[in-house]
Amino acid sequence: MVDKRLFKLAPGTGRLVFVKTVCLWVSLLADIAFSCALVWGLGNVLLHMGMVPRPLSDSWSVALPVIPDNIGLIAAVCVLCAVVKYAATRLAARAGSEASERVKAALRETLYRKMISLGPSYSQRVRTSDIVQSAGEGIEQIQSFFELFLPQLFFSIAAPITLFAFLLPVNGPAATVLLICAPLIVIIVGMVAMRASRMFRKYWGKYTDMGAAFLDNVQGLETLKTFDADDHAAVVMDEKAEEFRVMTMKVLQIQLRSLSAMDLVAYGGAAAGIGVAIWQVSTGSLGIAEALLIVLLSASFFLPLRQLGSYFHVAMNGMTSTKRIFALLDTPEPQHGSLRLPALGDGLTVEFDHLGFTYGEHVGKEGHDGNVNASIRKDDAESAISNEHAALHDLSFMAYPGTLTAIVGVSGSGKSTAASLLSGSLVGYSGSLSLTYPIWHESKKLELRDIDEPSLHAAVTLVGAQSHLFQGTVRENLLMADPGASDETMWKALKAARIDDVVQASGQGLDMAISSGGENLSGGQRQRLAIARALLHNSPIMLFDEATSSVDVESEEKILDAIRELARNKTVLMITHRIANAVNADQVVVFEDGKVIETGTHQQLLVADGAYARMYRTQRSVEEIHAERSDMESKTPVTESVEAPRDRHYTADAADSKLVAADVAKDELSRGRGENESGSNSKIVSRLLGQVRPLTRYMVAASAAGTLGHLSATMLPVFGIIAVLAYMGYPVWSMNATAAITGMAVCAILRGAMRYLEQYMNHNVAFRLLALFRSKAFAALRRLAPAKLTGKGKGDLIALITTDVELLEIFFAHTISPVVIATVSTAAYAVLLLSLNPWMAFALLVSHVLIGVVLPRVFAGWVRNVGAQLRGDASKLDDLMLDDMRGLDEIIHFGQGETRVQSIIRGTKELWKRRIRLSNWIGRASGVSSILVMASTSASIVIALLCIASGSSEPANIASVVLFASSFGPVLALSALPGNLTQTFAAARRLFALLDEQPAIEEQGALKPGYDGMSMHDVRFGYGLSETSGHTIAESLVLNGFSLDVPARGILGLKAPSGSGKSTVLRLLMRYWDPQEGVIVLSGQPLPEVDAHHRRQLQTMMSQETYLFDGTIRDNLLIADAHADDEQLRTALEQASVLDLVDSLPQGLDTQVGELGGRMSEGERQRIGLARMFLRHADLMLFDEPTSRLDALNEAVILASLRHLADEQDVAMVLVSHRDSTMRIADKVSRV
Repeated sequence: MVDKRLFKLAPGTGRLVFVKTVCLWVSLLADIAFSCALVWGLGNVLLHMGMVPRPLSDSWSVALPVIPDNIGLIAAVCVLCAVVKYAATRLAARAGSEASERVKAALRETLYRKMISLGPSYSQRVRTSDIVQSAGEGIEQIQSFFELFLPQLFFSIAAPITLFAFLLPVNGPAATVLLICAPLIVIIVGMVAMRASRMFRKYWGKYTDMGAAFLDNVQGLETLKTFDADDHAAVVMDEKAEEFRVMTMKVLQIQLRSLSAMDLVAYGGAAAGIGVAIWQVSTGSLGIAEALLIVLLSASFFLPLRQLGSYFHVAMNGMTSTKRIFALLDTPEPQHGSLRLPALGDGLTVEFDHLGFTYGEHVGKEGHDGNVNASIRKDDAESAISNEHAALHDLSFMAYPGTLTAIVGVSGSGKSTAASLLSGSLVGYSGSLSLTYPIWHESKKLELRDIDEPSLHAAVTLVGAQSHLFQGTVRENLLMADPGASDETMWKALKAARIDDVVQASGQGLDMAISSGGENLSGGQRQRLAIARALLHNSPIMLFDEATSSVDVESEEKILDAIRELARNKTVLMITHRIANAVNADQVVVFEDGKVIETGTHQQLLVADGAYARMYRTQRSVEEIHAERSDMESKTPVTESVEAPRDRHYTADAADSKLVAADVAKDELSRGRGENESGSNSKIVSRLLGQVRPLTRYMVAASAAGTLGHLSATMLPVFGIIAVLAYMGYPVWSMNATAAITGMAVCAILRGAMRYLEQYMNHNVAFRLLALFRSKAFAALRRLAPAKLTGKGKGDLIALITTDVELLEIFFAHTISPVVIATVSTAAYAVLLLSLNPWMAFALLVSHVLIGVVLPRVFAGWVRNVGAQLRGDASKLDDLMLDDMRGLDEIIHFGQGETRVQSIIRGTKELWKRRIRLSNWIGRASGVSSILVMASTSASIVIALLCIASGSSEPANIASVVLFASSFGPVLALSALPGNLTQTFAAARRLFALLDEQPAIEEQGALKPGYDGMSMHDVRFGYGLSETSGHTIAESLVLNGFSLDVPARGILGLKAPSGSGKSTVLRLLMRYWDPQEGVIVLSGQPLPEVDAHHRRQLQTMMSQETYLFDGTIRDNLLIADAHADDEQLRTALEQASVLDLVDSLPQGLDTQVGELGGRMSEGERQRIGLARMFLRHADLMLFDEPTSRLDALNEAVILASLRHLADEQDVAMVLVSHRDSTMRIADKVSRV
């Protein structure tokens, strides 16, 4: 069941498991000794009763003293037993926790190192969300296996043998019956394991599917809201949550049936053993003292095995998770060579010689028994070409040192694939790809596949259109490329990339905050910062893959100057769709259908009049702006230009740092640093109980069944001793032996049946509420999006919807009914004891209050805030893991793998320390509860002896001692609650913080006007500023006194440099935010007064980054119009110049686009996004750089489609771009 590699990953784990097993065994010995001491304490009474087989009216007048002479020794034994049990309990808790933490830390590190070894190709086998969940909750699931299940497994073998060896001299037949019944539980566990294995795989699969869908929807929530499709996404999420609930209930039913069967065997076996003892008493073969000892120890034969069964669910979950992780760890890694490139500085020549590459040929396509996604995912793929078609074939060209080689071609022609092969992101090419370097007066050629990975990454730097920026600061992102860079060197790189002004304006310089993925920067600013980082890497070969696609013309020209400067000494390859960028290149290489069709200089290729010349002429015609149209440009709608931001963290055109800071602060609160964020524990409990109210009847049924089950478990040994006493002639409650034995049988049967009913009802309530919380959490995110989601870690949000919600199960399924059960059962026991010995009833109430009320309150104080800290650290680790998986290419290429591994290790160690601390408190509380139980039970013996000495009934007092000693089960469950609830309450706070968070805007409008234009009047807006503070912080404003008229028909162009606020204008028109001052009007009505759903039917927007969901092309298109037929889809694709591509795919519209659209090239993703816009049929269409990543031919087709749409369908468009070529179709251009 357990993969032995887990022990190899963490040496010493086996010893710790052995230590815990020994501690459990020592604790059992203490229990045996304590039971003997109890019987010893009652020895004179039992001996007296055995000597006189009938009740005596003259009591102890001719008998032994009630209180034995060696009472001091007996007390010392009891004290020793308590001390030993306390020490064993604490050491067991520490050893178990230490074992599990070692394994988790080793496994998390190993998994991360495996991801680095796989590189970006990991996404070809498994979803990123699966990695995050596996590294987070998946590894956490293993804790229960090593901390609870494995030690219990060995202890369950040792315990019955130990008890048998002890009881065999006491009474062989009874000991034998007890031993024979015990293995039946093992058989039941084995049968369940065989049945449950496949079900658990499906269960975990549903769980990870839900997490993946949630991440996909959260990342694309802006797109969903733009197309008013978030309602449908919520329905799909609810369906997935319901599917997971149904699957969980199926798994639960398997577990509950096994638990019920185990309870039946355990208590039935105990009843059988006691029955044999009763039979032995009736025949005179066994004394009453020995019979009492068997009654007290009978349950101990089965409790270890029964406890093992209760751990089975979490153990199977952990092992299923482990199998998924090891399936990934077993994945073949990309093959790299062993030859090292010498550190010769610049001077490397690149040669592609008849090179070929096909996606999917070199990655595993087989699933792992459902453990990893079997579909092939192609992040960084050039296009969605099927596996039967080569992305590159017979590709040949050379790039030389001291030259700038421009690579051009239409979207999907193989340019980025070639770049990925050269950078090492892709492996498995055919033909030859080599690097040549000089040695003295000769040169040496090395095949790329033979070069070791560190050498290759030191030699080649790739800057892509979507290079990842990591959460942290500008300094931290730059130092990834050159850890030893000085501040001066970093500023030089920033200046060369034309981003230094933005960093300076932030007010924090190099310590300017960067959110994950650079969400707080505009598209152009992200690209420029990535270029600055690449310049610091200073490798001999520099690859720029559409690295300036989102940069304005002026900045682009300056960056191109810097690139040309690099090309004086380095080998520079620049992939571009803008032919103008290739004009001054030393060499131009033209790609078409995965091969090179032309090579030469710009002038040579123009003279050749081939494909390059056609593209050049097409782009010239697209970019040409005739003089007679110069009157299009106007500044009159804009009363004041957008101001450059000076906020401390944030820049224009992106979510301001103050917004991020506020969100980070709220995240810190929601992650939990105490009880003040969302109220005290009592308020949390009140809110959680409020959710249960509609399901009260199920909870009542669970509590009733649980109470009856616990009463049955407690009364079984009581009926056993009553039967023994009845045979001895000392009836209790006037009950004869037959009635008592019947009571034992009924209790054994009831315990199993009631356990099933209690747990089924509890979990039925819990899982319904967990699905409800997931629905509410997604609804809250929909309400907050997109403004309030900026700066929130997506890994943290995955944990919120999965781990945090799952933690609520502890409250709903394992807290409410146990509290009720403990309260009712204590009252019932007290009533029963009143009929036997009123003093004993009082003692029971006192002891139960101490264990079930006082101790939990003290325990809660010990673990205060520990759960909040654990959840906070775990969520940070999830964020870090997701951030690193998104930027894995950069981590590998900049040689920062080990540095990032150490970050994961540090985060893991923080969790380790907090969990050990929590485990210590849990062990301490468990040890104290053991002491209190032993002390209370000892007190009951003293009370019984004193009462007997005072003339009280001997049989009644003996029965009351057994009842007292057997009654602690329900309250012991309460004493352990604080350790379990500390994370649950922290998770609840995080969820309630999300549910309570107020959106940036309130959608309460009710008006539904037709579209007749929009306008902005004197708008002042800064990200994160309140309406009252807007006029006092002018330097933080992105828009200051801005006015704009959007026509009812035609195309309005907004042209401005990158980072000047163009995208902000569009977001305000879409009402992502409201301005601090001024008014935005739609059809004469203030925008807040317009119904949100109606508004989203009238208007739609395409942002700079086209988001494609992990599904098919059809799925992504239907977001815009769920009722569109294939003909309409094809028309939209044709308008977006992507129909030919879709028709060339074997699956056509049903082709999977992959995670984040990773199977499509940048241009293909953008064109599918445009097709989605064409399907919307909105009256106002807002486009933010719609052709920034397209070649001239496709750009011309799409611009013509936009112009045709505006003319034929009388729609209005706002076209944002920094390029003149895009503005040529506008009826009017406003320069911001």
